[in-house]
Amino acid sequence: MSSAIEETVKALVEFESELDTAKAEISEAKKRTMKDAADWAGSAKASAISKAQEIATKTVAKAREAAEAEAAKIRKKGESDLKAFESSISKHKSEAAEMVASRLLGDAK
Repeated sequence: MSSAIEETVKALVEFESELDTAKAEISEAKKRTMKDAADWAGSAKASAISKAQEIATKTVAKAREAAEAEAAKIRKKGESDLKAFESSISKHKSEAAEMVASRLLGDAK
């Protein structure tokens, strides 16, 4: 009977050893899985940031082009308005000079 008990204890010790080995392997597998997941998350984050920066760069470039085109239109309009204003001043310059001289001389028109 003691031999049966010894065999049972021996079997339980072997089972416990195998269970400890399995637990250690599971723990290592969990660590590897967590590391792999962290690596994947880091890679996905870097990829997402890179894509977002690319989209932002393209958006800013398009906005800059649109703003420069609008600025060119505004500048051309300003130059055109300035030319019209200067032309109007030139046309009315002599008329204005006559009016000022007339007022200074006391003539009322």
